[in-house]
Amino acid sequence: MKISVAAEKIFNIGPIPITNSMLTSFIAILILAVAAIITGKNFKRLPTGVQNVLEMVYEMFENLAVEIIGEKGKTYVPLIVTFFLYIISSNWISLIPGVGSIGLNTIENGQKVFVPLFRGGNADLNTTLALALISVVATQFYGISASGIKNHLKHFINPLEIVSEVSKIFSFGFRLFGNIFAGEVLLLVGATILVIMTRQSSALMGIPGGILQAPFYLFEVFVGFIQAFIFAVLSLVFISIYVQHKVD
Repeated sequence: MKISVAAEKIFNIGPIPITNSMLTSFIAILILAVAAIITGKNFKRLPTGVQNVLEMVYEMFENLAVEIIGEKGKTYVPLIVTFFLYIISSNWISLIPGVGSIGLNTIENGQKVFVPLFRGGNADLNTTLALALISVVATQFYGISASGIKNHLKHFINPLEIVSEVSKIFSFGFRLFGNIFAGEVLLLVGATILVIMTRQSSALMGIPGGILQAPFYLFEVFVGFIQAFIFAVLSLVFISIYVQHKVD
């Protein structure tokens, strides 16, 4: 059983290394893009299928934005919904059988090492820190747009406020990464615990192993949703602080 905190490189495109977490992220983005294109081309006044799900998600966050900020909160809904849809898609894709278990055997330092082709996108700290950075930068941008750069900078007269903004990047990034990576470890342990206990690895162990895994999978489906929802809502709350609170 091998647990790697860092995402593994699969290949290079020129000087750019492509990791297994990046491949999973690209798949999540592709799925969302295809869903958006299909929904746009087949838009119905009475939504069904994918359109219905997307509209429900959008309306949920639109209502939250109006409750927290007011009518002008609708301006920030597209970013918040994008965060939610990407994170939840990436989290749930990582639960598909084969992610983390299909890969290549490579030789590193004279030893055979298994490298999975796919890894949960948010189980890579680089991805979650990038999402956190986008959230914090967008928050500052919306704050400047709402009150002007001079008034916005008044929020940071106290140096601790600057430290607070920087710490948001790390707290956002590590929270999402920690929960998703811990879930991957939990599933890996659940998949191997029966083999370790019985010392048998025959195909017949797949049936009881699958039954043993079911509660873990259901729990991770729930965690994937909760983490996406928390990230989106916290981003909305932090935006509301700067677009509503004006410093004299």
